[in-house]
Amino acid sequence: MGLIHKTKFIPFIDVSGAWKQIKKSTTFSLTFNPQTKTFDFISSENPEEEIDSYQPALSQSLTMFDDEDDYKAIFDMCFNLPTGGDAHRDVLLVFYAEKGTGASDSTEYYKAWKVDSVVKLGTLDSVNQSIDFDLALNNHDTGAVTIAEGVPTWKAGTWSGDTFTPAE
Repeated sequence: MGLIHKTKFIPFIDVSGAWKQIKKSTTFSLTFNPQTKTFDFISSENPEEEIDSYQPALSQSLTMFDDEDDYKAIFDMCFNLPTGGDAHRDVLLVFYAEKGTGASDSTEYYKAWKVDSVVKLGTLDSVNQSIDFDLALNNHDTGAVTIAEGVPTWKAGTWSGDTFTPAE
């Protein structure tokens, strides 16, 4: 038994077709934001609430190191102020604390989400040397990653307990 360390939840952002780890953030707050509906059934004395969907978001506070890929990618967005489709980036959330093996082989897989994300820029604070932004996590796909030399490779598929089955 042990606590799960912060280094076991790693976000990557797609920068020109390559996954770059968001390394220098001092915040990792994944909020699930359940979207609910309330029903006032005639058979119940009080209204009842049900979860309809989730609208997850990941808050980040990136420390500005000019030689880091994560800073370069986010500062480029700050400078260009993208909107619409230009504000979207693929994000990979790797849950290193959660791993298993393949259903048909002994490959080690880590649970992961691949997400179409809207990068919502917040504040560039030159005094605190940080850029705050939120990743609105739209349309996530559940799957896994394998890691080779620190680089994740995404595999779509499904999990059953600790067993991963890649999609065909």
